[in-house]
Amino acid sequence: MKLTTDFDAFLRDEVNLDQTRLDRLQESVNALENFLSEHRVFSQIFVDSIPAGSWAFRTIIRPVGKYDEFDADMLLYVKERRDWQPKDYIEQLWSAFRDHETYKSKAERKTRCVRIDYAGDFHIDIVPYLERGGSHYITNRCKPEGVGSFELSDPEKFTAWIDERQRLTNGHFIKTVRLIKYLRDFKNTFVCKSIILMTLIGNLVEENPSQTSYPDVPSTMVTLMGKLAKWLPGAMPNIFDPAGTGDNFSARYKDEWDYDNFRARIINYAERMQSAYDEPDVDTSIKKWRDIFGDQFKPGTLARKAMGETFSISIPWTDEKFIDRTPYNLPVRIDPRLNARIAGRVTGLASGRLTRRNGFQQFELAKHGNKVAKNRSLEFSVKTNVPAPYTLYWKVRNGGAEANEAKALRGEISKDQGLRQKTETTLYKGHHYVECYIVKNNVVVARDRQDVIV
Repeated sequence: MKLTTDFDAFLRDEVNLDQTRLDRLQESVNALENFLSEHRVFSQIFVDSIPAGSWAFRTIIRPVGKYDEFDADMLLYVKERRDWQPKDYIEQLWSAFRDHETYKSKAERKTRCVRIDYAGDFHIDIVPYLERGGSHYITNRCKPEGVGSFELSDPEKFTAWIDERQRLTNGHFIKTVRLIKYLRDFKNTFVCKSIILMTLIGNLVEENPSQTSYPDVPSTMVTLMGKLAKWLPGAMPNIFDPAGTGDNFSARYKDEWDYDNFRARIINYAERMQSAYDEPDVDTSIKKWRDIFGDQFKPGTLARKAMGETFSISIPWTDEKFIDRTPYNLPVRIDPRLNARIAGRVTGLASGRLTRRNGFQQFELAKHGNKVAKNRSLEFSVKTNVPAPYTLYWKVRNGGAEANEAKALRGEISKDQGLRQKTETTLYKGHHYVECYIVKNNVVVARDRQDVIV
């Protein structure tokens, strides 16, 4: 059986990183950004800080072991200094932290980053990131010795690729990745870098799935694990960076990856998941799922806590509108041949009705894990292959405690004025979204959602 609501509770109560830790992480990142943007050396080249890795992807999970830490990657986007060797970006960054009373005991120099360790709770890897000749690079301080090297990298494009997997699976990809990471850490029966795990699973998501391909989290997990089990070849495959850098993750991490064991375990878990999913008897199905995920998976019990859900958009709102209800009453019949994609972009600092753009780093939301600060101006546009004529509708839905307290959860639906664009401002901390509906012949044939995490 699916046990969809029970998996939702399991994610919320045991798997997702709790909001207290997320808040501590964000506060620490803000402090690091403030320090570096005002530092005597880095203030001259500082452009922005960008979430990366599992923090940007929203696939961080709660530490499973008592002494486990969680980690986050932060790109330090800087201007190139022609008088620096590649290794100097990390050496200078390490020197800046060593000279600071708060950070000197926390800083550790790594090959491609400087790690700030927060004593048994979490650590932040700060990765210098710069543009050279139209391409983006991170730096390696060790190879070749004495000089270091620039390594082609595009973490922002990888983040956007993950966001597209999320959309293609009706919003279930990220939760699926969290569950499989939890399985890895809880069972401790196989080892696989998270970036490899996400790439393997993400590569198996169809580019044009039907609307019913990924109806919920357990279905998505069973489907993708089954595909992975069938796809894995007998020998370690090449797994290339979806961002198109040419980086082969298998080659980079082959010494840390027991591929034969990984393949055997994935095949085993995929078969067991399918058996638990197909089992018609509730008690037997529960037992099979618990054999996989452990005793913390407790179907039938009320959620004990709502950790990590502070930003939830699920707060009820009596004024929320729905496209298939009064007064619109438009049936939703998604045509898999048709698509719509919202592109959200941060365009400036909002001040009243004005937007300050000069000196402000503009960026695409999808490349930053859909994360953005308060008081920013956003522009949304839609691309679609639905043949004209058609009608476009927009919906904006706020979530979180601040919007709830301000009675600003919104949820209205409005007709586009012909520009296929919408402008908004981030006013409240929380998890919000903008949705679009493409209507042809009085039927919704395509739709999309853009998350906005403030």
